[in-house]
Amino acid sequence: MTPAEALQMLATRPLEFLQKNSFTPHAVVGKIGAQTFYMADKGGEIKRVGTIRSGNLYSGQRFVAYASATEGAIPFHAIHIPVQPSNVAINAYPLHTAGTNLMLTTQLTGCSIVMIPDSGSYKVAHLQPTGETGDALRNRLKGLKYKVYGITDYTGFRAVVVGVRQGGTWNFYAQTQDPQFNVTGAKQLKS
Repeated sequence: MTPAEALQMLATRPLEFLQKNSFTPHAVVGKIGAQTFYMADKGGEIKRVGTIRSGNLYSGQRFVAYASATEGAIPFHAIHIPVQPSNVAINAYPLHTAGTNLMLTTQLTGCSIVMIPDSGSYKVAHLQPTGETGDALRNRLKGLKYKVYGITDYTGFRAVVVGVRQGGTWNFYAQTQDPQFNVTGAKQLKS
């Protein structure tokens, strides 16, 4: 699959894309909101799990969303949610119901993503545990009745969360990966 086909699949069939392909969004240092990313095929082959019942491994591709232009990559716009420390007030970014239809944040390795309902949409923040454990952060956010995806929700080495707006509604998806970027799971996060 080409980077253009991968981007189209991510925007229209996000769960299928994340089940079949490894995806690594890079951070745009010091920036929040709509940014230009560059979708590239990282090359090589990754492994992904089959159905829960079969447990078989299948091959897939590894795609990366770079923060700067790179050879062979195609530009696209997405909302970037940067990492912020958890020991300060949450600075959640509002996702609008028009405009850019993808939301990206860099990988989670102990962090939590918080999705706060906001007038028919969401405000989103990527919080790194600071002065607390990943478990404590997740539990604290859950106690505030926020939609949270945190350390006890993913197993393995890392996770990626992607937001996709379809028909004016934002949905969130998570992918888990091992240290070699093989896909160990993907799911839609429940509202």
